[in-house]
Amino acid sequence: MLVLALLHLFNQILLQEPAVSAGEPRSAQASTLEATPTPDSDSPKGAEIAATLEAAIKANAEETAQAGVTNGATATPLPSAGLQGQIVGGETAASDAWPWIVAIRAFTEPDSYTFCGGSLVAPSWVLTAAHCFVNAAPEQLTVTVGVHRLGSGQGHRFEVDRILLHPSYGYDFAHDFAHDLALLHLAQPAEAEQVAFLSPEDLDLAAPGTLSTVIGWGALSEDSAEGLLSYDLQQVELPIVSEDDCIDAMGRMINENLLCAGYSKGGKDACHGDSGSPLVVADGEGGWQLAGIVSFGIGCARPEFYGVYTRVSQYHDWILAQTSEEETAEEREPTVIMLPAVFNSEAVLRLPGIHNGLQSTPTPQTRTIVAQPAPVPDGLIRRARVPVLMYHYVSVPPPGADIYRRDLSVAPDLFRSHLQTLADAGYTTVSMYDLVEHLNQGAPLPEKPIILTFDDGYRDNYQNAFPLLQEFGMTAMFFVVTDYIDAQNPVYMSWDMAREMQAAGMFIESHGRNHASLRNRTDSYLVWQALGSAETIEYELGVRPRFVSYPFGRYDNSTIRVFESAGYWGGVTIEGGATHTTGNLFQLKRVRMRGTTSPAELLRLLSLNW
Repeated sequence: MLVLALLHLFNQILLQEPAVSAGEPRSAQASTLEATPTPDSDSPKGAEIAATLEAAIKANAEETAQAGVTNGATATPLPSAGLQGQIVGGETAASDAWPWIVAIRAFTEPDSYTFCGGSLVAPSWVLTAAHCFVNAAPEQLTVTVGVHRLGSGQGHRFEVDRILLHPSYGYDFAHDFAHDLALLHLAQPAEAEQVAFLSPEDLDLAAPGTLSTVIGWGALSEDSAEGLLSYDLQQVELPIVSEDDCIDAMGRMINENLLCAGYSKGGKDACHGDSGSPLVVADGEGGWQLAGIVSFGIGCARPEFYGVYTRVSQYHDWILAQTSEEETAEEREPTVIMLPAVFNSEAVLRLPGIHNGLQSTPTPQTRTIVAQPAPVPDGLIRRARVPVLMYHYVSVPPPGADIYRRDLSVAPDLFRSHLQTLADAGYTTVSMYDLVEHLNQGAPLPEKPIILTFDDGYRDNYQNAFPLLQEFGMTAMFFVVTDYIDAQNPVYMSWDMAREMQAAGMFIESHGRNHASLRNRTDSYLVWQALGSAETIEYELGVRPRFVSYPFGRYDNSTIRVFESAGYWGGVTIEGGATHTTGNLFQLKRVRMRGTTSPAELLRLLSLNW
């Protein structure tokens, strides 16, 4: 289970930059271009893609009937048009066994959605994993209570009017996966059975060696059909593991707030798509109590590793306090969603965006913003076709790397071939400073200009990309996360490396302080991000950054207004395109480079009229 918060199945669409935590959260992101469970047709986003998926589900059912197979753990893999996979090593649950189980879809990306599980713990409250909902808004969620077969129309669908993350989620720098739990408030109470959650007085029910049951719609294996969800609800029995044994297997990330379950020989586990799903234990009276919430792991069902769950008993009082108090919409505090604090030397290398979160809660800035404007526009509206290539890693993914890491990793040899292809085709690298001066004042550009950008500031950018850029006499722009460099995170470049790169003609720009989404934020928070990252870069390098790459591509009008007021000249998105205009300097488009982007594919992308 590599921290999978937001697993994209990206067939023919651009992979959106993910929001993930380290290890591997077990959420799954599905694209409409792959066969996935039918979304709720009465949700705003679900209505748009339900028709596309209906045919795939029908084809799956027909093929299953003809083949005579079941959706159990030993079922023959279904055709690519159908649904396949489940909890690893488990079995199909009885249709009425878990009436309080919840399926959650977060439509946070175009043509795709994140899938997680949850449990109904009060009439209006669903308990699930926090990492599933970073950057999500309540109106983007669809919750179905009591469903067994996805896409069947079973269960009752509800809108969500509040996302409540645990207040410490994302702020525990000492422990990577702490406090990974969230409550979703339903717009209307559900008339369905609820599950009790384990209290500190009942810890014996979840003692080491106790058999627990994990329930969910996750994948058959960690590489099963790139993480497609299960068709029917699955379950698997796993023994609870002692904290000492789990620490021995999983390392320093484990603490008293986490619970481990599984077998040292592997073979049975939760997996992608199971994030937020319940781990329950028998209460001795014929019922069940919720003891854990699927959080993360290293791969799925690998020998010598265990699945890791948020230990519910540690949060009993907090859950009870929230679910017992019903506030009106006017009384509720605005939802603020932060990226979690995550870093682990074992699992971090498998993901494209493993980031350390805040070291402290941001405080409102009192300093007045003094804006230094971009070159004054001369009054003409200009258009310029300047491809901006977007890279992340420049390295070979490690063994067992997940779909994100593989997709966002351009091997050094491939990167060299990209540069050689650009040189042979007559392209000249320029900077965004050149682009803005051209759009605002008509400054000349070379005949075939191109801009190279790198997001996140990974250390392999310095070790692998930088020498090749120098070899070819090219320049590039590197968007760094300043808090990660300050924390001396070894996955990211150091300030000394950044200074060397800048002295050689590279540009170091802002990717925010902590890689948190910049959408739906207060002005004080945006000022903290804009000035904090800019002033840190200026302090370390002596040059004020003028461009921002929006983390996860998340921004809104407030983001643009604040960053422009803070003296930035423009911002780059993750939207595909190569043509820019004078009026869209804070919405510059880019062309994503993947681990599979061959030189021929690069030339094809550069030839597109976009």
